[in-house]
Amino acid sequence: MTADRRVTRAVNDVLALAPRRGEVNLAALVAAVGADRERPIEVSTAELPPGVSGQWRQYADHDEFLIQDGLPTVDRTLAHELGHLVLGHDGIPVAEAARESVVFAGDDLIGYMLNQRTGCMGPGGEDVEQQAEDFAALLLYRLGRLRSDRSSIAQVRLGEAFG
Repeated sequence: MTADRRVTRAVNDVLALAPRRGEVNLAALVAAVGADRERPIEVSTAELPPGVSGQWRQYADHDEFLIQDGLPTVDRTLAHELGHLVLGHDGIPVAEAARESVVFAGDDLIGYMLNQRTGCMGPGGEDVEQQAEDFAALLLYRLGRLRSDRSSIAQVRLGEAFG
């Protein structure tokens, strides 16, 4: 299955969990995914390192999405982190990542790295980040259509297909 189809299938699966009554919003979808997985998902804000908008943390009995304090695009970051979770992206332990990538850096390397989007990538690197971004964009697009049209998911998909 191609990455595009995998992302679309993941968005479809998440939207299928949407509550049948009341407003369908991102917070409700995050809660529904947690309930479906039987692992609650907590969402909170934190002071994250520069250049990091969000993090997905896995604990023994729950997951947590941390969102950068003061971020103007909370929904996009939250949807991105949800994408990592539902797409099955795995990170590596922080200590292991640090051991594998420790380099004594000079001023040139530090300057270069500060200008790159590193975002605490896991083993999949840019591919998993792009998948999570694609997931976030498609999910938010469909959520926006649901809110404005007050239509069923099937009608939203038809609207996407035929304009």
